[in-house]
Amino acid sequence: MNLNSLLHVSKSGINGLQQSLDRTANNIANVNTTGYKEKQTSFRELLTNQTTAQEVNLPVNAEVAFNRGVETAQQSVVFRQGALRSSDSPLDLAIQGEGFFGVRDANNQLLLTRDGNFGFDANGTLVNSQGLRVDTTLTVPYQQWPQGKPVIDQAGNISITANGTSTPVGRVMMYLPENPETIVLTGDNLYQVEPGTVVRNSNENIEGLGTIQQSMLENSNVELARSMTEMITTQRAYSLNTRVLQSTDEMLSIVNRFTD
Repeated sequence: MNLNSLLHVSKSGINGLQQSLDRTANNIANVNTTGYKEKQTSFRELLTNQTTAQEVNLPVNAEVAFNRGVETAQQSVVFRQGALRSSDSPLDLAIQGEGFFGVRDANNQLLLTRDGNFGFDANGTLVNSQGLRVDTTLTVPYQQWPQGKPVIDQAGNISITANGTSTPVGRVMMYLPENPETIVLTGDNLYQVEPGTVVRNSNENIEGLGTIQQSMLENSNVELARSMTEMITTQRAYSLNTRVLQSTDEMLSIVNRFTD
């Protein structure tokens, strides 16, 4: 392996570790974000170049190969269940299970989220904290809901209780993609699925979807202690790569002086 190859290897390591540091820092920053799911970065070895034993002065039968560094192979979301905490609002919801709430953007596109911090907007429509409409099936339009306390059961059924009378008005929908690997992060604690992915919903009564817990919110699933350890380890690896890069640059400078 020549010095130019060493420069490439160190550079790839620095780039990959920088991405890992950014993602770990983002996880730590969102440790108190409702419904946040931890992001992880994995790495893979770049192209391996075979060489002969004679080229590196090793025994004849030795097998020698040098790789070209490292790259980030995948940046994935860990959908591990976060702890649930109590809330004073009857419109705050959490899912105990693998499902997602659905919200609709301005183009009526379905987006998924685990953040159940919901409320009514100025028009009396159930929306999330970004103002996106929560996906529901209504038997009574929002404008015709009676005055009273909303009660949401574990299946998402909504009823309004007032003066001892309970009036069913609709259902909060839950969704679960058949293949979790097709879930794509879009930002703001929202996800979408790749085209062609089958997405099941709570009308199908599927296993693993989960249950809705009223007046509860899901905490971030980031484990702060582990994330801090990962950050320290990654910082040390980053520092080692920069030292190798610096040493290689110094050796190149010496070689260049010899050739002058």
